[in-house]
Amino acid sequence: MAAVTKLWHVFHILDSKNHEFLQKLHMEYGQFVRTGPNEITIFHPAAIQEIEISKNQTTKDVWYDLLKPYKSAIFARDDDLHREWRRSWTQSFSKKCMEAYRSRIAELTKTLSQSISDYEGTPVDIDEVMTWFSFDAMGDILFGEDFGLTRSKSIHPGIVHRDRALSVLGPLEGAIWIARFGFSFTPFLGKVKDWFKLVSFCDDQLRRRIQRPTESLKLDMASFFLEEYNKNAETMNDKDRSLLLSGTVLSAVVTGSDTSRAALIAAFWFLSEYPIHADKIRSELQVLNPYDIDALLTLPHLNGVINEVLRLVPPAMTGLARTTGPNGLVFDGTFIPPFTTIIAPKYVIMRMEAAFEFPNEFIPERWYSRPELVRDERAFAPFGFGNRMCTGKSLAHTELCLTISTLLRRYKIYFAPEYDPQTMWRDMKNQVTAQPGRVLCIFEPLSDVGN
Repeated sequence: MAAVTKLWHVFHILDSKNHEFLQKLHMEYGQFVRTGPNEITIFHPAAIQEIEISKNQTTKDVWYDLLKPYKSAIFARDDDLHREWRRSWTQSFSKKCMEAYRSRIAELTKTLSQSISDYEGTPVDIDEVMTWFSFDAMGDILFGEDFGLTRSKSIHPGIVHRDRALSVLGPLEGAIWIARFGFSFTPFLGKVKDWFKLVSFCDDQLRRRIQRPTESLKLDMASFFLEEYNKNAETMNDKDRSLLLSGTVLSAVVTGSDTSRAALIAAFWFLSEYPIHADKIRSELQVLNPYDIDALLTLPHLNGVINEVLRLVPPAMTGLARTTGPNGLVFDGTFIPPFTTIIAPKYVIMRMEAAFEFPNEFIPERWYSRPELVRDERAFAPFGFGNRMCTGKSLAHTELCLTISTLLRRYKIYFAPEYDPQTMWRDMKNQVTAQPGRVLCIFEPLSDVGN
């Protein structure tokens, strides 16, 4: 049936568990699997890198038309436009910008720590608090102003619209025409309506940012996007440059909040399940100046934990759809015909025995003291490769390091007594980004640590 219609695949992942379904297909059929009439999914340690690097002459698949009529570097299928529109993103993560962002994220992690202290030993819903925190961090970095969710312990309508819109897209990764149909002809229905509410939320936040007095502005990503918008007046009409600005902000809102949220939830699940790794990080932190962020970002075990989290729960679990060029593609001795969609699912590839020894085990040491456990480095690509690598990689890494270190300095963290640790995995969904199931933890203050 996969040869007949992509709806076969959609039917099997209506529960938004495409990562598990592809794992089953790989175990049953091997390295190359037809997952649609004109689609091949490749399970190989080198697949992610080989598909992404430019020399293979692959282009982004039609999935990246999702945002139309809005435009964005992330969703640009034309390589020249991608390079041009990516420039404002790259500038917004310059060394100067990152120095400014770091101190603000550090302050937000202190707010998070104080907010958690209010629970006074009662269970903390990690999904909830990391949703507040990641959305606040996104607001501060993108618009120069957080939403105050971590302080107020409240949800924001923008989060609700984001999550509902992504839940529609989860089962439609390879059949984006269904979503496009809904956007065009049923924008008033249910979760489709949430997509447009999310777009409106992003536009409203940008207007608020533009109207803010100059003297109150912080260095933020929006300033670079607005600069690009003004420069484009020379080469683009008003409608197209407005669509690019809106699409860029929309992309930044989703990628800047939802991906880090998933990684933080997973990180505290692993630290609760394997407390020895929390203790090792605390040992590293004891000899470190708490204000030396540069040193923090290089701590071996802390970074090993982060790498293992991103390997086992990658923010983008499947996706990565590309189309082969007019000459096709030879991969590992196998010819893939021209204009064929090819997929390299990160969740499966980063758990392959060919790439990692004990691939399903959480072993942070494989990233610094036990390198023999990494059999093929090409398989590790949570942020992609080359000129298609996520520009926010350094920011995401900083956010993870600061959040984990801040909370481990102050708290002993373990699962709530009534919590079933398998809940996170059992309820994990793949909805464009990873959506871990609920995690409930107790944060017990460490007696020898101050505020």
